[in-house]
Amino acid sequence: MTDYPTIDHLVPHRAPMLLVDRILGEEGAVTRAEHAIPADSLFLVPGKGVPTYIAFEMMAQGICATDGLRRWRRGQGPELGFLLGCRKFAAARDWLQPGELLTIEAICLLDGETSSYDCRVLDAEGAVVATATVNVFQPEDIAGYLEGTKL
Repeated sequence: MTDYPTIDHLVPHRAPMLLVDRILGEEGAVTRAEHAIPADSLFLVPGKGVPTYIAFEMMAQGICATDGLRRWRRGQGPELGFLLGCRKFAAARDWLQPGELLTIEAICLLDGETSSYDCRVLDAEGAVVATATVNVFQPEDIAGYLEGTKL
């Protein structure tokens, strides 16, 4: 078993917007992470739970954690990335519940500054909660990119 750094060394997100708790493992092009829905989730709708569409942000942060692992191995810190788009987001149910333990899978399909990932969020029993193909832009030199960009 590999020891991974804590999630704050891999992603720039912080609570209450941090939706990945830790890396579970890597196998080939697949990175697995975990998130437990907190009782005080920023996205909690009283009496219903957390809308499952929030799983899309969990997927994006799972991708960010994958990139963070690569950067960590090169002695670099986490960096911002840009969400380019999503294809085929599907949710198997409407709500996630506080205390629910989820596994986030990010499967790299195309690697580079512009990358594509098949993502899944699974419940504790391994049932699929949500899926999507997510495209991202992760420049190696984010500061240089932002300096050259007129927003």
